[in-house]
Amino acid sequence: MLTFRRLLVGIFLFAFFASTNISAEQENHFVIGVQAFADYAPYSTFKNGEYQGFNRELLDAFANEYSYEFEYRALPLKRLYRNLVSGEIDAKYPDNPSWTQDLKQGREVIYSDPVVSFIDGVIMLDENHDKSREALATIGMISGFTPWPFLQDIKTNTVTVYEANNMDALIKMLLTNRIDGIYTNAAVFRNRIKLAFESAPSMSLNTSLPFLAGTRHMSSVSRPDLVIQFNQFLENRASFVESLKQQYGLINASLLHSNTQNILEKQ
Repeated sequence: MLTFRRLLVGIFLFAFFASTNISAEQENHFVIGVQAFADYAPYSTFKNGEYQGFNRELLDAFANEYSYEFEYRALPLKRLYRNLVSGEIDAKYPDNPSWTQDLKQGREVIYSDPVVSFIDGVIMLDENHDKSREALATIGMISGFTPWPFLQDIKTNTVTVYEANNMDALIKMLLTNRIDGIYTNAAVFRNRIKLAFESAPSMSLNTSLPFLAGTRHMSSVSRPDLVIQFNQFLENRASFVESLKQQYGLINASLLHSNTQNILEKQ
């Protein structure tokens, strides 16, 4: 009888500690929603199915700081936001309070402190920078991108948009005059030019045209505590974050142009 009781106690203790360990593992495991762009360097890339780049290094360092395990889930943008507001993912990176506001309506989305600033605008051949906005008839962009400053022009058919899956295709379209400009992130464009198009004619952000400046954040609906910890990480490891930005060439957007037109707040 005593042996049987000991056996029952042993089974109970094993089940208790096993469930405790599983709960602890679940508590330390988080699903982070990320953009499913194949090549959005220096922010992120997918090579052999592996999420890489500035975003990955930053988030991995945060996870290591708190002994967390992050599962990176790449999804199309609309599905990504639906999963964010439904709580199917614990957090999303990157995000911005003005991005995809229609899918966030009625939900309390918590945002972290800014991580890095950005500028999205129209890249043109330098020889065409003197052209007016009215002369801009065609722009190319990565599929899934939203050309906020030109939505009205697109709606009235003043501007036609051509989409591509990668930056190389867009740059080739620009070089062959199939489009007037590329609406993209300035850091992504700068990175690609350095890697593959250094000998091409000079191209740069046309700051005489409308562009969008803002900051990238972590967001969450279901785990505000994770966002709070991320803010603490950004403060405690500020020198590391700054060196990581320097490593990936993510200079402050305000240094790129002194008169940034922050259209984000007008959307």
